[in-house]
Amino acid sequence: MPFVVVDTNVSLPATLISTGLMRKFWVLLAFGAAAYRAEHLQLEVDGLEAQATDVGGEIHGRQALKRLATQADQARASMEELLPVGTPSDWFAIGGVDLFSEYERKVEEVAAKLRVDPPPDPAQARRQVEAVCVAAEASFDPADVPSLTADSDDDLIVWTALSGGADLLISDDKHVVPDEAAGSNSYAAGDNTVVAVRFGYLIDNYLDEVEWDRIDGRMLPQLYRAGLADR
Repeated sequence: MPFVVVDTNVSLPATLISTGLMRKFWVLLAFGAAAYRAEHLQLEVDGLEAQATDVGGEIHGRQALKRLATQADQARASMEELLPVGTPSDWFAIGGVDLFSEYERKVEEVAAKLRVDPPPDPAQARRQVEAVCVAAEASFDPADVPSLTADSDDDLIVWTALSGGADLLISDDKHVVPDEAAGSNSYAAGDNTVVAVRFGYLIDNYLDEVEWDRIDGRMLPQLYRAGLADR
């Protein structure tokens, strides 16, 4: 059950281009988000059901929550039907305000470089990225972020992963995962640790059993419509 932080050098091409492995990986994260939401809403329902049994009567909001849980599970099931049997549903993305803001700032520039037509709306693109992230890092003051990489601009993404309790940070930035690190680089701060990996290293060493050739990146908008977008 890996929790991952995805750098914008991976999330931007993954969300702006409908083909390629990065896009397919984003589909996997969208599936994980749907499964996570369905599971945790059901846990909330179970908790209210237990409370209702203990105290008797109707607990306020229980029926509304049950409807949400049913809808979330239907969304998860709809996504599952579009994916190869055995596609993992336990890869979860962690986000954060600074990471989302960086994504939104770069959308138009990267879309132009990639010749995306029509150009995306940055605010909408940000909301869709936020929808795939099931958790957020603990709030922190950027001024308190320690020096972690050779480039101070990259310290924030590493700190987001560390403070958010991520297992993996996926980044193709040479300052986060230097060339001499051979695709993988570990960071630690206090009791927290995270492994930063290049995208290719991630695919080869963590997700080599996924049937990527059977995942169509063009299905991502359909996954959003199934229950992730703008929620």
